[in-house]
Amino acid sequence: MLTYTPPHEQDLPPATEKPWLLLLLCLTWLLPGLLGREPLKPDEIIISDIVRDLLNGGNWSLPMLAGEPWLERAPLFYWATAIFAWAGLWVDIPLHEGARLATGSFMALALWGVGLTARELIGRRHGRSGVLILIGCVGLLLPGHALNGDIAVLASWCWGIYALALAPRLPLPAGLILGLAIAACGLAGSLAEATLLLTLASLMPLFKAWRIQRYGLTILIALALAIPLIASWVLSLYQNAPTAFDTWYDWYALGFFGGFTYVRAMHPFGYYLQLLPWFAWPSWFLAGATLWMQRDRLNQARFQLPLMAGGLTLLCLFLSDSGRSGYALLLLPPLSLVGAVGLDVLRRGAASFINWFGMLTFGLLALFLWVCWTAMHLGSPARLSGRISELAPSFHAHLSIPGLLLGVVLTLFWVWAVTRSRPMGRQAVTNWAAGVTLCWGLTTAFASEWVNARTSYRDFARSIATALPADECVSSENLQSNQRAALHYYLGLQTDRRELNANSACRWLLRQGGREILTLPDGWQEVWQGARPGDRNERYYLYRKN
Repeated sequence: MLTYTPPHEQDLPPATEKPWLLLLLCLTWLLPGLLGREPLKPDEIIISDIVRDLLNGGNWSLPMLAGEPWLERAPLFYWATAIFAWAGLWVDIPLHEGARLATGSFMALALWGVGLTARELIGRRHGRSGVLILIGCVGLLLPGHALNGDIAVLASWCWGIYALALAPRLPLPAGLILGLAIAACGLAGSLAEATLLLTLASLMPLFKAWRIQRYGLTILIALALAIPLIASWVLSLYQNAPTAFDTWYDWYALGFFGGFTYVRAMHPFGYYLQLLPWFAWPSWFLAGATLWMQRDRLNQARFQLPLMAGGLTLLCLFLSDSGRSGYALLLLPPLSLVGAVGLDVLRRGAASFINWFGMLTFGLLALFLWVCWTAMHLGSPARLSGRISELAPSFHAHLSIPGLLLGVVLTLFWVWAVTRSRPMGRQAVTNWAAGVTLCWGLTTAFASEWVNARTSYRDFARSIATALPADECVSSENLQSNQRAALHYYLGLQTDRRELNANSACRWLLRQGGREILTLPDGWQEVWQGARPGDRNERYYLYRKN
């Protein structure tokens, strides 16, 4: 008997994609930017200082920044970065660069988790679709290559969603994966992220696919694994540093909702609505197009899980008091999964829009980066060359043959990728991901030294080191966390903060101001003032008591 199969359910054309090409694209996206640059502010320099403290014998249950507890995040990501940094030191990789390899590893885990989830929910050949959409998200580019604990939470979240996708078929392995994912969320972020994943798991039996006899066993296994792992760090913190535990419990235990004593909610309205249109592009566009085209099939499991995950996350973000882009990373996997469902039946007009918009945008951006390279090394165009020097006065261009060859190879690879023939939807996301990879690769190959000269605290630390006393204490005023971390990371300087000790007896005072010139305090003599090269918003003043 003949049966009718709707067009979007028909067999797909024979596969033309090669797995090694996807792996090559992911590696080309992942690796540039992890090595060869100084820590950026604020997170990278903070985490670098925390890692140095851990490797110098610090308490692994209590992250320390410039001699003070740092409890905004649980310490799992710091542990991982410390291990990678320790291994990197054996092969002469600077501490902050070795630590950054942990970011690449967590990012690889996140991509792997999304690929497995798409394959489990949607079917074969769709894993690569989810991965391509995810790495094409504009908002993932910088966090995916920087030192920040948000990437560890993202990886845990991806594997938690994969565990829930696997649960109807293999509930026991799913329980183990879910338990580790919940524990990792709690140990890398806060109890809020762990609770969010547990809430998602608890709500899935609302849908028929998860209303199975052994799904309760999945939840029990997950709880039996996650609770002791999270509790082990919480108890260790309580035993080793009761005061720090109280601070964490009161202010940071609930992440984007604050702490148990000071629960915070309702951030200024509109932050995430302004952020997501560019941050989650093009995943939100593909997800929206898919939901519209298949709005009569939203009761399928492949929609129910990502929509529930995305909906819960969005609700938490809107209710929270935190306007922070790192939390919005949790929305990208659900959007990528929904977008992957309809990729092969995407309307030709929508696919063409993404394809040509991406080719034009990244083609022009790549051309601009090549022009910047000629301005740096050949002095032409002269006006752009002068502007580059003005923004980073300490930058001196040095021709890097490996960087130049990398730029040529990436450009040729992009030209080859955009000229290959594939189904229109897959071609659009592949070309978009290739364009993101090209521009990021060119930026790191051509501009890493310039970015170091403009943003690094290393030159500032070297400059102030000549004026600092050798064996006397230094008090500080109005220094932010990343500035104190930079002084401690590069110079080993731990200041006595006047915000905490107004009666400091130190004969030296370091103050930070904005563009305005600070007045000389009574009884003090200015001995040095300076700023980071090219930074007009931060200026530092060093005084000695008369």
